[in-house]
Amino acid sequence: MQIVQFLFHMSKETLDGAFLATQFDSQLAPYAQHNTNSRGRRYSEIPDPSRIPFQRDRDRIIHTKAFRRLKGKMQVVSPLKGDHFRNRLSHTLEVSQIARDLARSLQLNEDLAEAIALAHDLGHPPFGHSGEGALNKKMKEHKSHFEHNEQSLRVVEVFESRYQEFPGLNLTFEVLEGIQKHETFFDRGDGKKILWPHLEGQLVDIADEIAYLSADLEDGLRGGFFKIPDLSTVEIPSEAIATLDTSEKKDRSAIIRRIIRHLLSQIISDTKENLKKHNIHTLSEVQQCPEKIVAFAPAFFEKFKSFKQFLWDKYYLSSEIRENADRGKKIISEIFDFLFTHQDEIPSDFMKGESIERRICDYIAGMTDEFAERFWGQLTINNK
Repeated sequence: MQIVQFLFHMSKETLDGAFLATQFDSQLAPYAQHNTNSRGRRYSEIPDPSRIPFQRDRDRIIHTKAFRRLKGKMQVVSPLKGDHFRNRLSHTLEVSQIARDLARSLQLNEDLAEAIALAHDLGHPPFGHSGEGALNKKMKEHKSHFEHNEQSLRVVEVFESRYQEFPGLNLTFEVLEGIQKHETFFDRGDGKKILWPHLEGQLVDIADEIAYLSADLEDGLRGGFFKIPDLSTVEIPSEAIATLDTSEKKDRSAIIRRIIRHLLSQIISDTKENLKKHNIHTLSEVQQCPEKIVAFAPAFFEKFKSFKQFLWDKYYLSSEIRENADRGKKIISEIFDFLFTHQDEIPSDFMKGESIERRICDYIAGMTDEFAERFWGQLTINNK
């Protein structure tokens, strides 16, 4: 009797989940990643009757320790400079919001895009991209490497063990594919080679760039690295400012809002043109297209590159940011070297079975900026 009741309950959940997925799919474009066409998960699970699989993935990601730790990892400016500068968590939320807006405008799968966006930086180490570079340099000394997208996959597949039934989070293959963020041929595990991931994965890449460029522009203005009149030399900000009322042209928030709107409008328009240009009607055609579809037109992309270059020159390569970046590199490098000769300082049950350099890399990558600072400060005191 109990077996019959269990099978009935499982059957009802399956039917409810399938009906919900079909309802959502009816709103999607034919070339979107449909919920009913998901390749599923590595380990089979009973469907959730009230959530489609990508919504379930989103919830699993949000509840990870790695997601919570993002609030303690810097974006560009150290949290010590002020509470209003972006950290890795606030950046992730902004990427997620932009990704959902883009997906909705293009009739793509919002839940899939959101899940990928929320997970895209889970593997980022402390001290921003300078920290990533420092870890990669240390790993190269051991004939290996470090890359934060790959590390994000390790986080969701290995580190975050919240379930007894399977290792990791057991996310859908479509979310894993989006996190992987390859821009070349890659093997999906089923033997099928594709040129590009689904459009939802492609748009998260663009959402990431739009989010960090607009945010870094605002943080750069807030931090006094450059001023509003300096933006007149850069086409994209200049074009956006020109559409504002006189009273808004000196309003930092109004400028940032208009720039984001300008970039979103452009990528939506250019993506629709790319879909027409390549005569895209199915997901398979997206994956086999010789060019990335969610991409700016060449002429606008040149403006986009100039926008990036402005931020490099005025912000990322400024003496203050470089000084902080160099300090972060020093901290990570010295922690790595210390742990290599003091392996007992790594928690004994942390990543057993891995090489010592990979255990150290994983341990450091999971640190927040503050934890790394404290750890380094203590070993510095002890070495005096």
